Formats: sequence, structure tokens, C-alpha cells
Amino acid sequence: MIEPTNQDQINEAEWQKKSNWKASLFYYSEVDSRLWVPKRSMLGRRRYGGTPNFAKKGARLYLMVVLGLMGLLLTLIVTLERAGILK
Repeated sequence: MIEPTNQDQINEAEWQKKSNWKASLFYYSEVDSRLWVPKRSMLGRRRYGGTPNFAKKGARLYLMVVLGLMGLLLTLIVTLERAGILK
């Protein structure tokens, strides 16, 4: 069994702080070393899945790429629809 490190304890303490959760949906902690953290429910319990730590550049980049790909896909669908290829 792996012993928890000091950083693991810091990460958990940061995850527990309500001030690091914006609108109870977005996690932002510069102290937490993780790029992805477990989701949090309104009652403070863990849920399945994860959410990005928006204090990390990688998480912001991930969000920009996902939104960019969604925009590109939407543009492609609208273009094909207008050209009459999709009916």
C-alpha cells in the first residue's frame, strides 16, 4: 500500500475548501498539484468522474481545445446543411 505524501494531504485539504469551488462546479486551486480532481456534489460528497483544476494551464488548454473542436464541428454541420448535403 502506498503511503500518502504531504502533497496528497495538501491536495485533499484544498479539495475540501469551499472557496476553491466556483459556483460549486469549477475547481480552481493553485496549491493543488492535480490537473484533474474528483467531482464534488452539492452536499460535499464525492461523485463519479472528475473536473479540471482551472488553475493549471493544461486544464485551460484542454477546455479551449474541446470548445474549439465543438465549434468546428458545428460549423461543418451548418455548412453541409446549407449545401444540401445533409437533409
